[in-house]
Amino acid sequence: MIDFNRLKEFGRCTTVKQELDSYVVSCNLGLWSVQGPYLFTLITEALRYWECYLDDGEYSDILGGPSVLDKLMEE
Repeated sequence: MIDFNRLKEFGRCTTVKQELDSYVVSCNLGLWSVQGPYLFTLITEALRYWECYLDDGEYSDILGGPSVLDKLMEE
């Protein structure tokens, strides 16, 4: 099942650009990017990267919640 709130958060943290015959999905913080010809495949791959960094607290400035430092102090 698609979690549209999660996709909305993903959209706030990323940028999608078309470059000639390919697409680029990149993190707005410059942490990662993926490039290729098939947008659906790229979104799927980008979601995996985004969720890892989200779990680490990297997007707290954009989405709120615990920061990286908060997460480290919890452990």
